[in-house]
Amino acid sequence: MRSVQVLCLVIFSVIFKPTNGQIKIEKKKEFITQDRDETELEKEIYTSTQQLEQFFLTEQRYVEDVKAIIDKKLVSVDAQGALGAYVASYEDIIGEQDEDETFMHNPLNVYNLIRHVAVGWGIIEDTLEKEKSTKGGNLPKRCKRVLARRKRDHVPGAADLDGVAVGIVRLHDYYKFNTTSFVEEGIFETDEWRAETNGDLTVWDAFKIGVKGTNQMLLGSGIDIMLNALEKAKADGMVTTPPFIEALDLKVLKNLIKTAKTVHDQKLDRWGPRTATHSTNSIPYDKRLAKKKKFASPKLSEVVLNNARIIDSGTEKEQYMNLCRGIDLRPEDVKSKLYCKYEHRNKPYYMYGPRKIEIVSLKPYIAVLHEFITPSESEEIISKSTPKLKRSQMVGQRLNGTLDDRRVSEQTWLTEKDANATMRLTHRIDTFLDLESGSTNHSELYQVANYGLAGQYDVHYDQVLMDKRHMQNREVFNMFAGDRMASLMGYLSDVAAGGHTVFPLVGAYIKPIKGAMVIWWNMDQAGGHDVLTRHGGCPVMIGSKWITNKWVRAHSQMFKRPCPKYTGRQIREFRNIDPMNKQRGGFFSDP
Repeated sequence: MRSVQVLCLVIFSVIFKPTNGQIKIEKKKEFITQDRDETELEKEIYTSTQQLEQFFLTEQRYVEDVKAIIDKKLVSVDAQGALGAYVASYEDIIGEQDEDETFMHNPLNVYNLIRHVAVGWGIIEDTLEKEKSTKGGNLPKRCKRVLARRKRDHVPGAADLDGVAVGIVRLHDYYKFNTTSFVEEGIFETDEWRAETNGDLTVWDAFKIGVKGTNQMLLGSGIDIMLNALEKAKADGMVTTPPFIEALDLKVLKNLIKTAKTVHDQKLDRWGPRTATHSTNSIPYDKRLAKKKKFASPKLSEVVLNNARIIDSGTEKEQYMNLCRGIDLRPEDVKSKLYCKYEHRNKPYYMYGPRKIEIVSLKPYIAVLHEFITPSESEEIISKSTPKLKRSQMVGQRLNGTLDDRRVSEQTWLTEKDANATMRLTHRIDTFLDLESGSTNHSELYQVANYGLAGQYDVHYDQVLMDKRHMQNREVFNMFAGDRMASLMGYLSDVAAGGHTVFPLVGAYIKPIKGAMVIWWNMDQAGGHDVLTRHGGCPVMIGSKWITNKWVRAHSQMFKRPCPKYTGRQIREFRNIDPMNKQRGGFFSDP
C-alpha cells in the first residue's frame, strides 16, 4: 500500500524558476521566438474549472468500472476490499451531487476529490498489479482498462494537490473567510455569502492546506488554518486522517506551528505585513516583539489614487485586494459623477435599440456595455474554445513564457472564422464603437480564458509598452499593428463569488456579469501609454469564470480616431502628470 509522506514545513525565499524553453532573438528576422514544450502546459488540472469539470466526469466513469469489478467478483476477496475502500471514499465526498454540474465550482470539493484520487488511485494500481502477478499476467478486460488509466488520462498527483491547497490559502488571504467554520464544518463563509460541501475536512487535510500555503509565504492565512486544525484535533482527541493516510502525532503539528510562527514574526519584522512575495498578520505572535512601537501603534494605510508612483508597491497590492473584496476606494465626490445611460451613438440601427452603458470611471474612461454579448454567443465561444485550452503563461520582461500562480487560468485564441459568434461580435464592436477590430490586421485574435481554482491574474498592463527597452518592440506584428490602443473584455459567465476586475490606481472594480463587455483605453489620444489602466483579475472564490479579450491595435485606428494636435507646452503638462513619462496627450472619453 502506498502512503503519503508526513507533512513537512519548508520555509523558503521565493525565487522565479527559468523556463525550459529558450528565448531566441534572431537579428536577421528582427523578431522574437520562444521554444517550449507544449506538454508542460497540460500537467495540472486545477488551473481551469473546465478541466476540473472534465476530471469529475472521468473519475465517475472509473468509479463505475471499479464498482463493476467488485460486483462481478473479477478479483480476489482481499482485492475487493481495497477497491471497495476507494469507492467508499469517493461516495463520502460526492454524496448525492454526482449529477451536479457545479460540484467542482467549490474549492473544498475540488481539494477533496483531487486528494482522493492523488492518494487512492495508487492503491487501485497496486491492487490490480498484485492480482495480475498472481494470475500469471492475465486480467479481465475491465481491470485492464482501469489499470491503464494513466496512459489515457491525467491522474492528479502532488503538484495538483499542492496547487489546490495553496489556492485555498490564497482565497483566505484575499477574502478572509471564516477559518473556524471552514475547518470544523467544511463551509466557506464571509459576511456576504456562504457555500457548503458534503465532504468532511479532516485535521490532516486542514493541516496540509495550511502548511502548503505557509510554504508559499502566505504566512498569516496559512497559520490561521493550522491553528484551527490544531483546535479541531484537540476537540476530537486525535489527528483525524482521510482514507489511505497514516496517522500523525499531535506533537508534529504543534512543532510545525511553532516553526511557522517564528518565520512569520521574522518576515513581519523585516519586511512588513505584505510584499509581492509574502503576507503575514499585522501583529507578531511573539509577545515581546509585539511591544515594538511599530506594532503597538500601527499606522493606518492611506488610499493613493491616480498616482503611478505606487506601481509594484505594497500600497498597490493592498488596494487591489480591497477592491477584490468589493470595497470601492474612491471618495463620494468622484463616485457621485458616475452614471448609467442608454446610448445610440447616432447610429440608425441603435436608435431603436440603444445599448445599456454603465460608466465605471471617467478618467481614465472605463465603461461596461451590458448585454453586449448574447447568451448563445457566449455558449458558442466557450464550446469552440474548450478543446484548445492551455495553461496561461506570464507576459513581460523577465517573465515571458513562465508559469506562475500569479496567473491561474487556461486560454486559447479564436479568429472571426472560427465561430459565427466571434464574427458577429467583431461587427458589433466596429459599428457601435467606431473601431477597426478585425483579427490579424487591426487587432489580435479573441483570447478566451477560463480561470481555475482561486484563478487570478495579478495586476498588469495590457499595453505592450513598445519602446527600445522592451523586446516586444522588435516583434513584426507589433511594428506593423502598433500597441494595444483599447481593451475589450467580455464576460461569458456569471461568477458566484470573487473574480472581480479591478483597477488599483483608479480605485474601481467591476463584478463579472454574463454578456457584459468592459472597454477601456490603454493609450491616450496622442499615442502615449495610460499607466492608470493597470488592472487585475481577482481570485475566483466560488464558480467558473469565462472571459474573452479583444485587444484593438493602434495603427489601424488612424482614420477612425486620428491623433489631435498638441502644443509642446501641452505635451509637457501631460508628462508632468505621469511620473513614468509615458503619457503624451488627453484621455479618451467615450462611448
